[in-house]
Amino acid sequence: MDVYIQPHSDDICFSLGALAHSRQTGCLLTVFPISGYVPVPAGVARPSADWVTRTRIAEDRAFAQACGLSLRMLRMPCASLLGYGPFDLGRVDENLGRVETVLVEAVLALAVAGGGRERPWLFCPCGIGGHVDHVAIRMAITRHYEPLAQRYRIGFYEDLHYASNAASRRSGIDALLQALPDRALHRLGLPLGAAEATKLSLIRHYRSQFLHPPDTVDRFTPALGSPSVPHEAIWTEALPAEN
Repeated sequence: MDVYIQPHSDDICFSLGALAHSRQTGCLLTVFPISGYVPVPAGVARPSADWVTRTRIAEDRAFAQACGLSLRMLRMPCASLLGYGPFDLGRVDENLGRVETVLVEAVLALAVAGGGRERPWLFCPCGIGGHVDHVAIRMAITRHYEPLAQRYRIGFYEDLHYASNAASRRSGIDALLQALPDRALHRLGLPLGAAEATKLSLIRHYRSQFLHPPDTVDRFTPALGSPSVPHEAIWTEALPAEN
């Protein structure tokens, strides 16, 4: 069974929504679903974290259903609810400490539950953008890469919308490659093609995250530093024939 790890509700949709929709199988694993973030217009009071969490979980359910995914949550609060900045990487080791064991055990348990002889895919964030929740998850997976790679084909996805900024994308990819210096990761680009409209419709499941729903996928395709077709991307050791 494929496992799609997302730090927060929406990360898989934004980063790999078209791929998940095309495969129509697997488990969507949300690590930090307890959240207080929604954009609000100036002068409007921010809703409670309880309301935000319920709303975002409902959005995850709708996305998972559209993609044929089961939904599992580790029920951890996101970094901002713990009182530190979401981009404060000085706290990343602390963040890793609270998630590493629980996450790795959950992912290994899903591999056992999935059965079958072919290794399923494990998709996890590259950590592009430097969000402390994304980076902690990347660190947990790279620190346990050996046992996980025995059970999964591992793909590190380019985190969107962060990877739509070329400088942020390059910095995040460099950090990933430095974390796995002995692994021959290569980039697998996945053009959206006719699925562009599908991806946009999936993104709109996460209505709470936009003051105005997007009408293009421009912010949800990686920036390569030169013109490219709308696409999603992962970094992996898996051979193309294994896909």
